Amino acid sequence: MDRVHREIILEGSFNFRDLGGYQTPEGYSVKRGQLFRSGNLSKLTEKDMELIGRLSIRNICDLRREDEIGRYPDPIFTDTRWNHIPVNPDRNVVSQVSDLGENSPNLNEPGELLIYLNRKMVSYSGTFRKVFEILLEEPQAPMLFHCMAGKDRTGAVATLILSALGVSRDAIEEDYLYTNTTLDRMKAHFAGLESYNRKQVDQAVLDAMFEARLEYLHAFYDEVEKGYGSMDSYLKEAIGLTDRNISKLKAYLLE
Repeated sequence: MDRVHREIILEGSFNFRDLGGYQTPEGYSVKRGQLFRSGNLSKLTEKDMELIGRLSIRNICDLRREDEIGRYPDPIFTDTRWNHIPVNPDRNVVSQVSDLGENSPNLNEPGELLIYLNRKMVSYSGTFRKVFEILLEEPQAPMLFHCMAGKDRTGAVATLILSALGVSRDAIEEDYLYTNTTLDRMKAHFAGLESYNRKQVDQAVLDAMFEARLEYLHAFYDEVEKGYGSMDSYLKEAIGLTDRNISKLKAYLLE
């Protein structure tokens, strides 16, 4: 499979990459410079800001909870609209590494928490609908979406958008696993956040939270298929995309 990951290396963030280049069975490919995914942006440097500014991103979809944004707000980009679209808005639910503590659930079974969370995300169809509404409003305008690690919440949105464009599941899984090439920078980033407390959490649990494991993404797919039969049905029945919506996205985002 042609490896199309186009990571943009930043000083103050990680896992920032262009989703362009993935092919569909019909021979089209996702346009480059249109869809970007990322981890936390709160520590971007001036150099990072200049680099991202050259991407002409029109919309940022911040998938984090209000408390995460309060601690680690996105910087302001000129001519860019910031949209708060929280996936898993309940602050009492562990969503990423800095939420972990000695009272966190499922700590005896590393990985089980991420499997549960990926299954749970399927129920947030209203949140995903808002992302698609923004994308459909300005499909020609570059979009960036991110959470803290840029892995599971961000991965769910990437999965849905790429699926709507007709990208294969194999390619989507490859994109999800690319996060593992950024683990060292991701860990260093979280270690520098004041809410990160690794002393209270077992290393195996931390590793399970940091890593992109196919069992997590498979849990998302399994829940979709359990409830809707297929990803296509989920996109249409739960999120509300019409054939016309999908055709519009393909017209603007494929080449």
